[in-house]
Amino acid sequence: MVKPSLLVLALAVACQSRDAPPRVETGGSAAPRPIASDAGSGSAVAEPDLPEVDKQPKRDEPEPVDPGKQLVELGAVPAWQAVVDRGLYLERRGQKGVVYGTLGDPISAGSGSAVEETPYTWLVDDTEGNGALAVRAKLPSPSPIPVKAGDRAALAGAWAVDDAHRWYWHVTAVTSLPPATPSKLKDEPSLPGHAIANGELPAGVRPISKADDDALVYFTLAGPPPVLDGDGWPVADELGSPVVAILNLPGEHASYGAQDLRTPDERWTLKRGHTYWLRVGVVHKHGPDRPMTMTARTEPRDALH
Repeated sequence: MVKPSLLVLALAVACQSRDAPPRVETGGSAAPRPIASDAGSGSAVAEPDLPEVDKQPKRDEPEPVDPGKQLVELGAVPAWQAVVDRGLYLERRGQKGVVYGTLGDPISAGSGSAVEETPYTWLVDDTEGNGALAVRAKLPSPSPIPVKAGDRAALAGAWAVDDAHRWYWHVTAVTSLPPATPSKLKDEPSLPGHAIANGELPAGVRPISKADDDALVYFTLAGPPPVLDGDGWPVADELGSPVVAILNLPGEHASYGAQDLRTPDERWTLKRGHTYWLRVGVVHKHGPDRPMTMTARTEPRDALH
């Protein structure tokens, strides 16, 4: 005979087991998580937690190339700086270096029906000169890295002289670089070289005596040419007017140790009696009794021809 007290206890346990929420087995050591029962309550069954997206492991992606860091690691200098300091990179002395810039078109020689291709390609300095400052580069054939006009590259090598007594950069290795930062200049880029093209005075040009930063100015030569690159050209508004500025043209920097190996076709030539125009950079004013000093950002154009 079952005692009444045991019968009551059994019924209580049965009711508690029926009303308790079911257990979900986790298969691990974590405590089980109850889910809501849909019996009689109408509530939705809770779904197990899903991993958050931002907690998912991220795929390894290549880091973007830092052009500045890459150039430092290569020990590269702008193309025209290698011209200025040519004495540091002479192949005949066993010296080597790395120059960088934007590749231009292959260089041709002659004119008309006598045009001939040369083994050289322009490497344009994209840090100054608006396209005018460039060096002849002889790329290896075939090039270990395919490059074309418009590509930015660092070229390892040294200066050599060809049979025509022209300097060229003898390339031994090529490194591709990310594109250069677009220039803020609105002026049309110049062709490589130091030949001065003709061009009518543009709208908005002013006499150099009224020069401000980044202004278009016109001027005429008012004194002898500089003895050394970096000395500057004495210029005036008109022939016979007093010197109002000392102007450095693109690429006119003093050479290391005063060992300047630039050739005539790597220098600017201004003529007396001609009016030129260009865009200047920062204008330094030194008071009413001293000429201003400034450096051109673009190549000179001859307005009187």
